[in-house]
Amino acid sequence: MPNAIQKEDGLYHSFCGLTCVGWLYQKIKDSFFLILGTHTCAHLLQNALGVMIFARPRFGVALMEETDLSKPQPELEALIDEIRADHKPSVIFLLSSCTPEVMKVEFDGLARHLSRPDLPVLFVPASGLDYTFSQAEDSVLQALLPFCPPAPPEDRRVVFLGSVNDSIADDFALEAARLGIPVAGFLPATHFHELPPIGPGTVLAPLQPYPAKVATRLARDRGATLLQSLFPFGPDGTRAFWEDLARMFGIDVDLREREAQAWARLATHTDLLRGKRVFFTADTLMELPLARFLRAAGCEIVECSSPYINKKFHARELAALEGVPVFEQPNFDRQLRTIAETQPDLVISTMGTTNPLIGQGVVAKWSTEFAFMPIHGWAGAGTLAGMFTKSLRRHARLDPLDDPVWSAGLMPGVIPLQVQ
Repeated sequence: MPNAIQKEDGLYHSFCGLTCVGWLYQKIKDSFFLILGTHTCAHLLQNALGVMIFARPRFGVALMEETDLSKPQPELEALIDEIRADHKPSVIFLLSSCTPEVMKVEFDGLARHLSRPDLPVLFVPASGLDYTFSQAEDSVLQALLPFCPPAPPEDRRVVFLGSVNDSIADDFALEAARLGIPVAGFLPATHFHELPPIGPGTVLAPLQPYPAKVATRLARDRGATLLQSLFPFGPDGTRAFWEDLARMFGIDVDLREREAQAWARLATHTDLLRGKRVFFTADTLMELPLARFLRAAGCEIVECSSPYINKKFHARELAALEGVPVFEQPNFDRQLRTIAETQPDLVISTMGTTNPLIGQGVVAKWSTEFAFMPIHGWAGAGTLAGMFTKSLRRHARLDPLDDPVWSAGLMPGVIPLQVQ
């Protein structure tokens, strides 16, 4: 029986969708991401993504000034020419931000106007008006779909869905070859002209928990089949992912020994995690598989909340969390009261709320980090486990400081924390 989802319709405190640029411009190596936005957008990308002074990142912001507000469409032709000369991209993604979306800029027409025969400009809605920042990758992948060639029904191969770094992608390609699973490619691909063919014989294997819309579109428009499994986080999820995927190709594999070996390599982490009580606030859409991994590692999940839950796309993860309180769009004030009452050993929270929680004596970790780290598959299991134990070990090394908050734990009642 699937786990019951409690929906509270609370406010979410997530990053802006523009931050998907931080991993996608590195993944799609012949791309350029152009954001139409304000000085706030530029500040976010320059600071939150930690761009080094010597780097030449393939993204930029076309700044909107007050004088631009009276123009029906921004003038970007000269900027497109400059990007083409400096970076020589194969594709340019034109990303919206909150201000031009509120101004009703007609982005589809603007992107078509800016496109050249050999350089498509693709519109991507990626403002902070969506549920959470990781869903903006879903929008980028949807913009790429018209450029994925059709595949005939007899082309029975897998397409891995969701962005992972090159080393993790190589790990998945090698594992598929070892198991005898034919691979058509990855979406997104490393280069624009390497997009995989997709058709009725294609099996879509999601690597990330947030491209639900693009998976639904491919199943509807191309007739592709969606793998229903756990996401490949941790030894338990990775084993289920490969066994279920192999079964779709008529291959029977038993990876119990492989999973046991992977857990054995994580013993220094699981020894520390076992018995710890963990609380997830809503942020990245990665909460369900991360909580499921921690539960398999011996943790007690006090609560697992996520900004958005797709009951079909996340069905296996929900089933694996049976008995755990799961909330969609939780009320953060209520969560603060629950944290004060239950006093979990670790809270996984947003960047905007983690530091205030730490100031109240809570052991907390940024959930944003998980979106940028190589934590998938057999190769990423150690990194994944270490991200949780690092926070616990760091806190254990701190001095008590004769502070009543540190010495007595959380004060009873509601934490005096205000989040605007």
